[in-house]
Amino acid sequence: MPMTRRLLLLSGLGSALNVGIILALDRWRQAGSLTGGDPVGATAAVSQAEVIIRGFQYLPAEVILKRGGTVTFTNQDSTPHTATPLDGAQFQGTGRLRRNESKEVVFGVAGIQNYFCDIHPSMVGRIIVVE
Repeated sequence: MPMTRRLLLLSGLGSALNVGIILALDRWRQAGSLTGGDPVGATAAVSQAEVIIRGFQYLPAEVILKRGGTVTFTNQDSTPHTATPLDGAQFQGTGRLRRNESKEVVFGVAGIQNYFCDIHPSMVGRIIVVE
């Protein structure tokens, strides 16, 4: 492999690694705000929330919800997505949502309710349900 191609390949790998580190640090910072590490970023529990699916992400990726509250998932991507329970989460998933479709989901069990897109498993989110 010529030296120029090798340098371009290494440069691209370095950029991808930097993006991964930045995303990991951001998630770590967000997790710290939920555990009391960052009182400015702390969020009160809500009864209703909306999670937008855009850019192959759940926005926001984490919601603090009162038990019995609802989350409306809306897909704004051109490809279908789901919000499917993960790791023993106890809620009814959305099923397949096409572009601009929404589904309201009730969260009746307190605890951490992780979910993912069963079409794109790298997409993950979390609803923290409190009493």
